[in-house]
Amino acid sequence: MSYLCGFYDKRIDEMKMKNIVYIALLGVIVCLFGCCKEDAEPVPTRTVLVYMSADNSLSGFSDHNTEILLKGAANGYLNGGNLLIYVDPANDVPQLFEIVKGAGGVMEKRVVKSYPEQNSASQEVMRGVIDEVFAGGKYTADSYGLILWSHGSAWLPWDAGTYLRSFGQDGNSHMEINTLKETLPDNLFDFIIFDACYMASVEVAYALKDKADYIMASPTEILGYGMPYHQIVRYLFANEAIPQLLTRIGVTFYTYYNEQQADPSYPKSASISVVRTAALAELAEVCAAIFRGKEEEIFSLDVSTLQLLEYLSRTHRYNALYDFGDFAGRLASAETLARFEESMRKVIVYKETTEEAYYGAGGGTTLPIDKSRFCGISSYVPQRSLTALNDWYKQLDWYKAVYAE
Repeated sequence: MSYLCGFYDKRIDEMKMKNIVYIALLGVIVCLFGCCKEDAEPVPTRTVLVYMSADNSLSGFSDHNTEILLKGAANGYLNGGNLLIYVDPANDVPQLFEIVKGAGGVMEKRVVKSYPEQNSASQEVMRGVIDEVFAGGKYTADSYGLILWSHGSAWLPWDAGTYLRSFGQDGNSHMEINTLKETLPDNLFDFIIFDACYMASVEVAYALKDKADYIMASPTEILGYGMPYHQIVRYLFANEAIPQLLTRIGVTFYTYYNEQQADPSYPKSASISVVRTAALAELAEVCAAIFRGKEEEIFSLDVSTLQLLEYLSRTHRYNALYDFGDFAGRLASAETLARFEESMRKVIVYKETTEEAYYGAGGGTTLPIDKSRFCGISSYVPQRSLTALNDWYKQLDWYKAVYAE
C-alpha cells in the first residue's frame, strides 16, 4: 500500500512538473500568436466598388441608391470588407466615397477623392477609378466585386436610337460594349453586377467573359429605383460561394419588385439572371453548330413569334433583343438543341422573371413574358432589313465565335 502511495505521489509530482512546462509553452505560443495578430491586420473578405455614371436622367436615383447602400451597410453587414461608391451626378462634381462607421456607430460616407468635372462614360475615367480602388493596395481583399450603375442597352450602339446607350451615359457621351471590355482589367473580379437595363445578353456576357467569374444582369429594363441595396449589401459581403450569394441577391431583387416594394404605382416588373462565364466558351461552340451558315434561315424567321425582351421600337423603329433560348430553339436540330440546353444549364446559375416587363423607354408600356420560354439572357436576331445593325454586330466577339466562317 505504501509503495503504491509512493508511486502515485511520484506520478503526481511528475504530472505537476509536466503541467507547469505545458502551461509555460502554451503561454509562449499564445504570446507569439497574439503578437502576430497585433502586427498583421486581417485581410478583409471582399472589396466592392459601385460605379455610378449618373450624369444623366437617372441622377436623382443615385442619391436614393447611395442612401440605401448606407442603410444596407449597417449592423456589421460589411463583414470586415470595403464598400466604395464612385458617383458622378448631374449637378455636382464626381466623388469617390468609402462607407465607414462614424461617430456613434452610424455608417457614413467618407470622401476618398474628389474629381474635377469629367466624363464618367470614358475609358480613361472608369479605369482610373478602378485602379484607384483595386490597384492602390489600400483596399486589398480576398475577393473583388464591381457594380456598374447607369443606363444600358446591352451591346447595341449608343447612336442606334435616341434613348440607347451600350453602357453608361455622361451627358451626350456613352460607352460601347467593346470599350467597356477594353477598360475592365482581366481576371480581377469575382463578380460584376449591372444595375442597368438590358445588360443580360449573350453578347455582353461573352465580351466580358475574361473580366469576372460571374455576371449578374437583367435582360429587360430595371426600374429607376435600381437594386434594393438596403436588402442585398449583407449578401455582397457574405462568407459563402459566389454563385450562392449572387443567387440570394437575385432572389431578393426579384421578390422586391414582384411584391413591388419600390413603388406600388408601377406594375410588378423584374427579370434577372446570373451567368457563369467559364461555361461560355463551350456554349459558343454549341451555338456555332446551330447558327453558322444559316443566314438565310435566320432572315426567314418570323421574329414576331419570338419572345421579345425589349420595347425600344418606339425610338428606333425596330426590335433587336429576343430571348436567346427561344431564338436558338427555332434553328437547332434535336441533337444540337439537347447540347444547347445542357450547355445553358452550365451557364445560367440563376434566372427569374415576372410575367410582364415594364418599359419606361416605351412610354410606360408593359409586355408579357412567357416564363416557360425565359432562358435568362437575350440575343440579337439578325434581320435582312437591318443592314447597318448587322454590320455593327460583326465587330462583336460573339459574332466572330459563333457566326463567322
